[in-house]
Amino acid sequence: MLRSLALLAGIATALAPMSARAGPRVCASCVTSTMKRLTGPELAGRACGTDDDLATARYLARRFKAYGVRGAAPGGGYLQSVQFRVPAYASPPVLQVGEDRYVHGEGILVQTPMPDAAGPLVMLNKDGAPAEGAGRIVLFDGPYDPTTAAALVKAGALAVIATPPDRLLKAWDQLALRPPGPVEVPGVEAPSPRPAGPPVIFARPETMATLKLRAGTSARIIATLGSPILRTTYNVLAEIPGRSGQARREVVLLSAHHDHLGVIDGQLYPGANDDASGTAAVLEFARIMKSGRGHKRTVQFALFGCEEQGGHGSRYYLAHSPAPLVDIVANLQFEMIGVPDPKDRKALMLTGWDRSNLGPALKARGASLGPDLYPQENFFMRSDNYRLAKKGVVAQTISAWPLPPTYHQPTDTLENVDLAFMIGVIQSLADPIRWLLDSDFKPDWNPGMKP
Repeated sequence: MLRSLALLAGIATALAPMSARAGPRVCASCVTSTMKRLTGPELAGRACGTDDDLATARYLARRFKAYGVRGAAPGGGYLQSVQFRVPAYASPPVLQVGEDRYVHGEGILVQTPMPDAAGPLVMLNKDGAPAEGAGRIVLFDGPYDPTTAAALVKAGALAVIATPPDRLLKAWDQLALRPPGPVEVPGVEAPSPRPAGPPVIFARPETMATLKLRAGTSARIIATLGSPILRTTYNVLAEIPGRSGQARREVVLLSAHHDHLGVIDGQLYPGANDDASGTAAVLEFARIMKSGRGHKRTVQFALFGCEEQGGHGSRYYLAHSPAPLVDIVANLQFEMIGVPDPKDRKALMLTGWDRSNLGPALKARGASLGPDLYPQENFFMRSDNYRLAKKGVVAQTISAWPLPPTYHQPTDTLENVDLAFMIGVIQSLADPIRWLLDSDFKPDWNPGMKP
């Protein structure tokens, strides 16, 4: 059962550092109300490009407006409409090896669009050059390595078959029901990007074991695309203008993504930690910043759509940002801050900690931040921040425990979020963020660490 709001507020106060106690207090009832609405059945898991996506965006816009925070979308509104196309297969992709057929969603998983292809099935010779895979369908025996896969395809391999990372195995059923990754399709104002990686087919470990026994056999990939599907998502944008001359042009961007997986096979995926928690935090920061006397720098708030299915919202934002990207001093993305990490239940992690001086500067002002404890997962490159970082913005993600057992599961519910911890997280970051808005400090990439 949910704790009482009074208890939540009391525990949050105990968790917050002394520096945070001097400023405005987190509104525990506001955060709780937002979390209840975002995870409730009326928004049906906030799936990308659905009516629930639009209903979520409208709700978030109303919250910004209620706090007196003005819209930053075109025309002064709150919603930035993002149209995109996703491919759809004429039928589920199939890998045929001799007489054996492996169907997408069962033994294999196709995540990037690929053409039909035919060629011999070969094992990667780890001691040989990637060119040995030219004209062939290559079995990559070992942990998936995107660099090697890309090199093989560049050298002429038709496709690479690999064992998926654990995170993809855990989300297998959800991924099997989605279209493949985004493709560029002419005729839409906001074209989706080309596939982020080479043609890769992921095979379950048991399927990989069988395929290895069939090396040398002729293979075919049947993956005919049908007509692409036009969808729309919405970024929710708001801002509080700075009050001080030249500094007013400088922007600190606070962001999260508001979408999740929706309903799959009749099962609701509420997405409480991922990423209702980050969305609620951004809304609460907006309320806190508006309740004060204002800040030197402008603070903008962006709640991106469709992060879970290609990052369409943040990609469009890059080309249609309310402020020139060169004016964005820093971007903090909030992702999964609702469940404490058992390795360190008091500290948050900042992805790409060693890449810039932003994390240490915030920590020196009282933020309970530290390095990414899971570098092998490449979390720095797995959220909306990375697209801004590649454009030069010092953009990093704050997270608590990014690998809870509820990740992309129906169990990611409000009951499995530690609201007291989450409210304490927001409180502990309020003063460091206000310092960033009022200081002359401009974070920078450390030497050689800019993406």
